[in-house]
Amino acid sequence: MEDDVNNEVKLDNSSNKPVNSWLQRLKDESWEAELLVSAIAIFGTFQLFDVVEWATNKFINVLNPSQYLVGYAIVFLGLFAISILASMFVIHFILRAYWIGLVGLNSVFPDYSIEDSAYSKIYTEKILSILPKLEDSIKKVDALCSVIFSAAFTFLSMYLYMALFAYVYLMIFNLLSSYVPTLILLIPLGLFIVAMLSQMVIGIVANLKKNKEKENLQLLYFKAVKYGSLIMIGPLYRSILQITMIFGSNFKKNKSLAFLMMSFLIVGMPLAVIQMNKTNIPYLIKNGLSVESDALKVNPNYYQSENSNSTFLLAPQIESDIIKSEVVKIFIPIFDNEKKMSEETCDAYIEDTNKSRVEQRKERRLNALNCYQKYNTVYLDDGKKEIDFLKYTHPITKQFGIIGYMPLSNQKLGMHTITVKKEFSQDNISTWSIPFYYTQNN
Repeated sequence: MEDDVNNEVKLDNSSNKPVNSWLQRLKDESWEAELLVSAIAIFGTFQLFDVVEWATNKFINVLNPSQYLVGYAIVFLGLFAISILASMFVIHFILRAYWIGLVGLNSVFPDYSIEDSAYSKIYTEKILSILPKLEDSIKKVDALCSVIFSAAFTFLSMYLYMALFAYVYLMIFNLLSSYVPTLILLIPLGLFIVAMLSQMVIGIVANLKKNKEKENLQLLYFKAVKYGSLIMIGPLYRSILQITMIFGSNFKKNKSLAFLMMSFLIVGMPLAVIQMNKTNIPYLIKNGLSVESDALKVNPNYYQSENSNSTFLLAPQIESDIIKSEVVKIFIPIFDNEKKMSEETCDAYIEDTNKSRVEQRKERRLNALNCYQKYNTVYLDDGKKEIDFLKYTHPITKQFGIIGYMPLSNQKLGMHTITVKKEFSQDNISTWSIPFYYTQNN
């Protein structure tokens, strides 16, 4: 029995296989799974931009315009996280494809050759002196590919958690603002800011060379990171700290990996800006800063014929920039945030207990429609038009709004302008000017 055991040990020693050879084999063959997951992740990550667009439209619809800048900060944070993730997977796919090419090349040509070179010996030696060894390149590219997934998880978890936390917090804040004092509702935000600033300041001081041996300061830094991370990145803080600590503790050994992580931020930022311009995020900035629109600029979003693929309307809309009929149809979207803003403009409905539920429902709907008509006014050129509106759900965007019909039979042919105003108060007025050309239908 002992001889058999010794033989097995010798066999293991002679083959030089470590005890955890399965783990090493898994590492060696993980590139196949990485490449497959990377390709799938690239497709899936770019679909996440639709989630950002949905969240943006939700903020525009629900938030008070005074909170639009807060909504912008939240959605851009999420957009930035997804952009970094997308850049990581794209770069990973390129690097891993390059690595496969190097490995295949190495199997045919193990190294450079001076004797078999198509060039002169002098030229070949000079070129080879500035080129890395083929095996070194394979190892470096493989190392870079192997760490990208862990970095992707870290960035995505951190940014998306903060964006999700801010989104939920903002919704709860608005929901409870009428019942709970503002100072109490601001406590979670205060804790988050204090945790972030404390960790940042203490970290800068503790990592100074002269302070790295001060035990009390380093213990304070440890507690600031531990509890601050728990507040800022929630239940995933252990996993995220594990990955960041692996990078941080091996920084001196391989600084190129740390610089690779920084490159993702650099690549992710322009991608985020490009994707931002494809959504309604700029609307949150403009309206949050109360920027006036250009009344002399034609906006394609004003016309249904040129905006048939829109998923969310930000402004009133007519059928086309060329009107051939004697009636022009106007749709005005009604956002959810208008209900609270219109409380000072419209009279609240008072229930009459002497009437049936059906009658009260009709009167309640009529009261709401009269309210919409009260703060939504329409002008044709310089004259105000009295239009009877009806409630309407847009067939394409599925947005709720009101629709009205303006007669043009007495108007001269040529250019005209429809001006729509939402006037909640003297300090809260939104105006849209919609030019169109009126011609006869031949």
